Amino acid sequence: MVKIESENKTINKSIAEVYAYLSIPANYEVLMPSKVRSFEATETAATLDIEGIGKVELAITEQVEPTKIVMVPQNKVPFKFDLNWSLIESSVGTTEVQAVINADLNFMMKMMAEKPLKDFLNVQAHKLSELLNG
Repeated sequence: MVKIESENKTINKSIAEVYAYLSIPANYEVLMPSKVRSFEATETAATLDIEGIGKVELAITEQVEPTKIVMVPQNKVPFKFDLNWSLIESSVGTTEVQAVINADLNFMMKMMAEKPLKDFLNVQAHKLSELLNG
């Protein structure tokens, strides 16, 4: 497994507020990078059409309130992976957030996919920080 991590972001909201936001798949639409051509959400999943990859349906499969949210593809994708949001309360009213993808990539796939996946995570973390920090 290859572990791909976003930058850590500090959000000036309580861990409960950040967790509540990330627990709703529809909220991810504003966090998507420009390579996402379309986005649809239900109460438990989001379907993204990503340029160069195709459609990926991500469902929330695990939640550890208020510190962790795990999303896993529900459709056939080029490689197995999960997307984890990790939240740590650094002080009262301040939360550290990081997104991590754990992907089953061979050497060649790692060479091709690692940078775009890291960029994807960094865009989401950055947009989340901008949005919630106001």
